[in-house]
Amino acid sequence: MEIRNLSIGNKGAMRVLIKEVIAHQGLLAEFFWPEEMLGPELATAEAVGVFEGSELAGFVLYRINPQAWEISLVASHPRYRRAGYMKALMLHLIGAKGQDKELWLEVHEKNVKAQNLYEKLGFVRRGHRPKYYQDGATAYLYTCP
Repeated sequence: MEIRNLSIGNKGAMRVLIKEVIAHQGLLAEFFWPEEMLGPELATAEAVGVFEGSELAGFVLYRINPQAWEISLVASHPRYRRAGYMKALMLHLIGAKGQDKELWLEVHEKNVKAQNLYEKLGFVRRGHRPKYYQDGATAYLYTCP
């Protein structure tokens, strides 16, 4: 397992990983990243990934603003789920952000596995956005100090 910052050269691998996620589970409301949304996000966000050998096992897209690093996308290849890759990647981000910033993210109310991971890593639910998602579900807002 190796964690490293991703660049423009990794965008093809990130697109392939998203296609694998969608092929595995479908385009769910809790992971709604169709190509027309993904392209602009890849073009404007910072990215960090976790690799197994040369294969991208997961990645996180985020933006740096004055108060926090705001996570917009967390994606894990189906083959590497529940094997500690995303935990390692999130711990890396927690350490990299520094003490003067927080991490922010939102998660679909049905994505309980992600909520459990974030809470184990020290994220705290700070609020919610009712009817935020396309399916009418609530987004839970998390912060990691």
